Amino acid sequence: MKHIRLFIISLLLASSPLYAQASEAYMGQFLYQYEGGNVYRVTVNDAKSMAWKCIAGSEKGAHGMETPERIKVDENIYFATWREKTGINVTQVIDLKNMKVYSTIIDGKERYVLSGKIVREK
Repeated sequence: MKHIRLFIISLLLASSPLYAQASEAYMGQFLYQYEGGNVYRVTVNDAKSMAWKCIAGSEKGAHGMETPERIKVDENIYFATWREKTGINVTQVIDLKNMKVYSTIIDGKERYVLSGKIVREK
């Protein structure tokens, strides 16, 4: 099932030449609370950048400022992807309709598929 979702997302990327600007719904400060305990504070202030900081869990204290590419998949649903300075590749589906996040993290030969809930802070 997860492979099918990733395939669909890759098709969306290939067929959509327009990248979404961060809409008003996507702007703000959020907590991404992943299953397994990691919690990230994600701040989106504009269409071109995003800041994150792990505030709980095994990566507590890790942080970064990213320039993701975003695609609006549906109303209040976004696909985002970026490469961190450490070389880690991240892809996410941010579902603000249902307040869920689905992430794939690739670190070298390791791949992690995570899901969690989103809480809007402001």
